[in-house]
Amino acid sequence: MLLRPAVVAAFALLPALSGCGMLGDSPTDPPLATQSVCDHQWLLKSLSVEGREHRSRLLWKKLWRDRPYFTCDELGYVRGSGGSNPYLGRFSLQDGGQILWSQAPKISRMGDVRDSSELEQDYLRALPQTDNLSVEGDALILESESGTTRIEFRRTETPPPPITNP
Repeated sequence: MLLRPAVVAAFALLPALSGCGMLGDSPTDPPLATQSVCDHQWLLKSLSVEGREHRSRLLWKKLWRDRPYFTCDELGYVRGSGGSNPYLGRFSLQDGGQILWSQAPKISRMGDVRDSSELEQDYLRALPQTDNLSVEGDALILESESGTTRIEFRRTETPPPPITNP
């Protein structure tokens, strides 16, 4: 019996994708097999990229729909909102939390694109610069090995409202 190339490719990806739920390196954190990174929505708390900092502030709490968020799935697709526009990218998460970006997140051109804010531009520039992921309590942290980029999210149970164009 011959297997189709798509089936063979899917089986070849399983080891790389299995890491998507197997972090939890602290004895107080439950293993992410039960609390997978890709099973939650993550709302931006703070961002530092190339010396520029963005931190959660009152305006973010009032304009929740304009706040960047991050989700992923078992196939390695990363999606969410950069604040003004939806984005899509692809990564693989290795055992130990190393991130390999096969497709840098870019604004999804599914309709009218809104002008990007400074926060959105920095957020979309920062994501592919990260190469390590960790979870500490209800925080998801993406950072670069060099220390020049750090993105911190807080887990949220309710997804942000969809982006609508004015």
